[in-house]
Amino acid sequence: MQPLLTFLAGAVGFAISLWIVRSVLRSIFPAITQNSLGVLLITAGIWLIFIRLVALAIPMLILGAVLLLSRNAAIAKRSTTRTSQVRSAHLEMILDHETGSIDGEILTGTFQGQVLSDLALQELLRFHAEVQTDEETVKLFETFLDSAHPDWRDQMEQSAARDEYASSHSRKLSRDEAYRLLGLEAGSSKADIREAYHRLIKRVHPDRGGSAALTAQITEARNRLLGDQQSLD
Repeated sequence: MQPLLTFLAGAVGFAISLWIVRSVLRSIFPAITQNSLGVLLITAGIWLIFIRLVALAIPMLILGAVLLLSRNAAIAKRSTTRTSQVRSAHLEMILDHETGSIDGEILTGTFQGQVLSDLALQELLRFHAEVQTDEETVKLFETFLDSAHPDWRDQMEQSAARDEYASSHSRKLSRDEAYRLLGLEAGSSKADIREAYHRLIKRVHPDRGGSAALTAQITEARNRLLGDQQSLD
């Protein structure tokens, strides 16, 4: 009985160690893939053997091998399953015919190489903002979001509302800060202020993948400067 308990305790400890190492490294390197993590751990293990730190090397080699083997097993399983694939400039989506599940791999940007189902909702919403200019990718990606996170639109609206609230309750911009934010020199005309505002707002508006908080700041800068000029007229 005692050997069995020892084995089970060791297995649980090993699984926890694997999860901790994977989570820590992925928090440091958000775009790291499971294969890359496995190769990194094995490389580190080999290096530790060369400097005679065998006690540290063995766990790293085992963890790296487990990651690589589990990833390759998942790929092999997927290759034997009937699937359909659709690809856009930023995303490759996969539909499993047997289960009806949808998943995909990100091809570009901050989360390049990541599998959609491995990402938290906030990370998925960040990717959604990154690809707003590509209508094809947005449509594919929103199909996944509707399936995996039916309430994602509510979450996105709440996040935007928090950004706007934080911006509206922050300290007021000074005139110098307002000019700098709009990229203008002090004393610029009303026409210059309006032109700079419209130019910037097109780039940072949330509908174009920008930030609600930055949009609010640019609007505040315009209102501050135009209000100051009206008071002088």
